[in-house]
Amino acid sequence: MAETRRLLTVGELDPLSDLPGPNPGDTGDSGAGGHALDRVLGTMTGERFLDRYWGRDCYHDTGEPDRFHHLLPWAELNRLLDGHRAWPLRMQVAKANKSLPPSSYVEPIPGRGVGREPALRVSSTKLHARLREGATLVFGSVDEAVPAVRDLAEALEHDLRAEVFVNLYASWGEVGAFDPHWDDHDGLILQVYGRKEWQLFGVGRPVPLPGDEPLNECPATPLRQFELREGEALYVPRGHWHAVRPVGGTTVHLTIGFRRPVVEDFLKWVVERQRRLAEARFDLPLTGWDDETAARLSVLREEIGALLTEDGLRRYVAERDGRAQARPRHSLPYAAAGQGGDCPPDTVVVLASPRPVALQEDGRRCVLVSAGKRYDFDAVCAPLVRRLLARTPWRVDELVRAVSGEGGPSAGEGRELVAELLRHGLLRLDLAPEPLPAGAPDRKDR
Repeated sequence: MAETRRLLTVGELDPLSDLPGPNPGDTGDSGAGGHALDRVLGTMTGERFLDRYWGRDCYHDTGEPDRFHHLLPWAELNRLLDGHRAWPLRMQVAKANKSLPPSSYVEPIPGRGVGREPALRVSSTKLHARLREGATLVFGSVDEAVPAVRDLAEALEHDLRAEVFVNLYASWGEVGAFDPHWDDHDGLILQVYGRKEWQLFGVGRPVPLPGDEPLNECPATPLRQFELREGEALYVPRGHWHAVRPVGGTTVHLTIGFRRPVVEDFLKWVVERQRRLAEARFDLPLTGWDDETAARLSVLREEIGALLTEDGLRRYVAERDGRAQARPRHSLPYAAAGQGGDCPPDTVVVLASPRPVALQEDGRRCVLVSAGKRYDFDAVCAPLVRRLLARTPWRVDELVRAVSGEGGPSAGEGRELVAELLRHGLLRLDLAPEPLPAGAPDRKDR
């Protein structure tokens, strides 16, 4: 930073920090021309879906057969499986409600070097045999490994303000991987290839929490039964009984899982806030009630009641969003080269934060909270902050020139700011696929 003025201060968010009723860092879309759900829904807008079905009822969406092919080309799936030693730890092969032993689809290979233990990798011969026998390949958290799926998951996480993960299911037989069940998270199923038979039985345990056990048995007769065909999508809220069976031939689908905070999480946050009060830290009088205990509990009731309000809920959501961690995005060699000043001319940057929180506290500064860090910008940086929150990729030279032209930091200061934000992880760095028009940001969806 220039010595004449300090434009940015970065610090860790206090464990019991309260953000004073901020607004979310964006207005509800991922910066790609609409809600992220519009990318996967063909017959209904994302906003209408949220109003009518989100968290309430199942929804079957139709579309063109090839509309999800770009998310998982066959070459990408093969790349995941080919000789990679880490994947056996995040995949399973299941059949008839049983996970097959890893020895039935992985193989040991000699360790490298003296005294190294043998490693495991996916055996193409064994895995293909299990799949021919009707087993299903289940690959967890595929959003961490496939770029197109990762991009979609990041956009959905931002717009829905939910934790998002994506699992892959591939099979070639007619035997289901699991018995009828309900899940403790919402699921949006994208049928990438082939088709599967779905049975929906209605609600088992209403809005279950992780770890809850079924309190009833799956009904004998489904309320709905249909084939989910290639290019179609299905939304199933948590707690709804369902059964899935492949109908022969190649069938691959992605299940996008959503976890949202529940009232219990909010209550835990409210209670945690009381640790700063001496009244919450005193020993309980196990020998009986007394006036001192009554006075302390009265204080706590007042403090807790003040947080069980709309303002308290906004503060909870803000802190949760402000601590959300971004998925890793490596951009070697440039990210590791010096202080970020030697990036090539076609380098672009974009906000890395999944759910940023923007605070406007006074006329002297503006604040962003992201990934557990607090970014205090001088007010002159407001044009830069606005562009970051728009989640639009910008070539660095074009960004600093545009910001400087609006009364923001000078071009030199802007480049130093960008380099510092890259080092802290608020921005991620990428390369534009082709030259950009002069004066225009890169609008390509990344």
